[in-house]
Amino acid sequence: MTEEITLTHDEAVALAEAEVAHIHKKRLRADIKAEAGDPLSLLGTTADATQLLLYHVAMLVSHLHTATTLAEVREAAAPFATLASPFLARVESGEVRLPYQTKGLEVVMGDIERRASAVAEALANHTPTTPSDTTGESL
Repeated sequence: MTEEITLTHDEAVALAEAEVAHIHKKRLRADIKAEAGDPLSLLGTTADATQLLLYHVAMLVSHLHTATTLAEVREAAAPFATLASPFLARVESGEVRLPYQTKGLEVVMGDIERRASAVAEALANHTPTTPSDTTGESL
């Protein structure tokens, strides 16, 4: 038994556009997987980058906090500058391209803001349902 579904022209156009966008996203993700790695590999690289940045920013802040001269400020920044300079040169030359540059800064910032707010909202609305939810372990 089939049921007939009736859509207005505008609804049909919106549905078709949504389907095209969905297909485009699936193809893009397949291309990314083929070229850059599967989601877990990408997550690993993201974790590595985040930890590397956290370490160097923490080290920089720690050393800047005690710096009293310009020479000490420069000394505090030196390890990160040594790491960052070759990377920046490759980005500026176009040898390395960053996804946010292709997507656009406004799009990326909007994604960050929406996802961060959605996660925060879900956490705020979360009601512990099992003893493990109340241990304080991060979700």
